[in-house]
Amino acid sequence: MTEHSLDVPLKTASWPADPLSEMPLAAEQITAGNPVARGTVVHQSKDKKVSCGYWTCTEGEFDWDFQWDEFVHVFEGEVTITDEYGNVYSLGPNDSAHFPLGLKTHWHVKTLVRKYFVLRTPEPFEL
Repeated sequence: MTEHSLDVPLKTASWPADPLSEMPLAAEQITAGNPVARGTVVHQSKDKKVSCGYWTCTEGEFDWDFQWDEFVHVFEGEVTITDEYGNVYSLGPNDSAHFPLGLKTHWHVKTLVRKYFVLRTPEPFEL
C-alpha cells in the first residue's frame, strides 16, 4: 500500500443555510427581467485553478461568456440556455452539463435555479 502525504485534508460542504452572497450580473449582460445571482465558493485546489461551490439565480435572461471550463449539476429550477451556434438546451433538476472555456451563451432562467458548480480556470481564481 502506498502512503500519501497531503497538505490539505479532505473537505466537505453542504448547501449553506444562510442566503448566498450576491454575485451580481453586469447590467449590460441582462437582456430581460431582473435576474439576481448569488453564490459562494466552498473549496479550491491549492493552486486555485479548480474551484467549486453553489449558485442561485432568480427569473430573467442574461448573456454569459465562459472565461473558464464549468461543470454544473442543477438541484432545482429550470433554465434554457442557447449557445452561440443556436443550439438550445434545457436544464432542470438532476441535469448536469459542461460549458467549455470560451463558449458564449444566453440564459433564460424560468424558475429559481440552484446549482452546484466546478470551475477549472486558466489562471488562479482569486476570490
